[in-house]
Amino acid sequence: MTSLRLGTSALDFLNPNGLARPAIEKFAGAWLACFVVMAHGDFANALSLDHARLASICGTIGAIVAVVLLAQMDRTTNSLSRQMTISALATFIGDVFAHPSHFPPQWGEPLVTAAVSAAIAATLWYARRLIA
Repeated sequence: MTSLRLGTSALDFLNPNGLARPAIEKFAGAWLACFVVMAHGDFANALSLDHARLASICGTIGAIVAVVLLAQMDRTTNSLSRQMTISALATFIGDVFAHPSHFPPQWGEPLVTAAVSAAIAATLWYARRLIA
């Protein structure tokens, strides 16, 4: 009979090797990246419920894609390049599905959003190292 120990579940929010914490982090990173890129530097006009809704769609789809990818991977190992790649790919897919691009080509804005999301993932990676 197996025993369930506290902190070993895939849904444990504090466990970085689980799925819940990375999903929350990827949602937040994709949401922020999408919101920043959609604003085009004009944050006063970008603060609207419509922009927040579109960024939430991007973040939700990005988190789902990240969880699907992470569920198939060995979560006991971690690296900066892995986190940046997962963040960029998940955000790119989320942005493509969230709304049409605001500037040509069609993949231009999702690509910029993915790059911003990867930069957020790198910032979070190094911030976590400084705190721990």
